[in-house]
Amino acid sequence: MALIGRLLLRLVVVSLGAAVAIYFGTLASCIANWGRFVALIGIPPDSHAIVDIILAAVMAFIMSQAVFMMLAPALIGIAIAETFAIRSWIFHALNGALSIWVGWVTLGRGREFSEFYDNALAILATGLVAGFVYWLIAGWNAGVMKPAAPGIPPVPDRATP
Repeated sequence: MALIGRLLLRLVVVSLGAAVAIYFGTLASCIANWGRFVALIGIPPDSHAIVDIILAAVMAFIMSQAVFMMLAPALIGIAIAETFAIRSWIFHALNGALSIWVGWVTLGRGREFSEFYDNALAILATGLVAGFVYWLIAGWNAGVMKPAAPGIPPVPDRATP
């Protein structure tokens, strides 16, 4: 019964981790392309209105669709990590970077319509941030089964000759 409960918990945590990683990846992409982001939204540089901040947050959420499409190959890496209980932050960060690179390359003509996602270093930074955020939420405890405790070596009996 505990195994079923842990499996259901992993489904919730992995889904939550993926959603938050996509949003933070979008945020990293907006920061990496800050000049383009401000021009896209049309906020004057000296504006401090709360409406502009809310508009920027909504626009970043809408832009997360492109990041979601580019990070879709990361599901393969997540499945591998969950199957083999890979808990390394390096694995998850590189999974994010590699998967967003694969997604970016396969978009092909789709990226011609947006100059926002044409910088390769910004794309890799987006994937690294998304992978690391996923690790913070779900990857550090990957796998349905708890890892086995290290075995205690047997103590030799000194009483018998």
